[in-house]
Amino acid sequence: MASLAVKRQRKRKRIDQDGDPEFQVAPMVDVLLVLMLFFMAITSTEVLKKDKNLQLADAKNAKPADKGNHKNEIVVNVDWDGVNSVAQFSLDGVGYPTADSMQAALAGQHQQNPAAYVVIRADRNTEYSNISDLMTTCANAGISTVTFAVLIGGGNNAKAPAPGGTASNQ
Repeated sequence: MASLAVKRQRKRKRIDQDGDPEFQVAPMVDVLLVLMLFFMAITSTEVLKKDKNLQLADAKNAKPADKGNHKNEIVVNVDWDGVNSVAQFSLDGVGYPTADSMQAALAGQHQQNPAAYVVIRADRNTEYSNISDLMTTCANAGISTVTFAVLIGGGNNAKAPAPGGTASNQ
């Protein structure tokens, strides 16, 4: 029994001399995994808004966009089917056959965020009548601010795309 008491005293002395608590790795790894999942979820929702297959129009005089203000954007992609001469509209990954058919979805997003504005990302070959119909739909949904995503610089030297005459990511 005496040896057990001696061992306990030695152990207490080692703890007191050292004084530093042990670094726990497992909780730190848990926190990092949660942060990684959070950022992956945020990134995937932003990527879904933009159709990478669109060939945006060129604009020589566009201004670079405000990089930090994308939270109020409602991104509408307009893809042009040249074979059938039909525009395909999409909002948050959901396709719509006409601009009028997405009015309820636009109105719903505008009600959730009254400061929201629409960024139209239209294929360069899209007929203007389709863009005009989309702008009318936005007005009917109560959205008064509409901007356009374009490539800055024009031609083959185009830089990053720009909404509303101001640059943003494609």
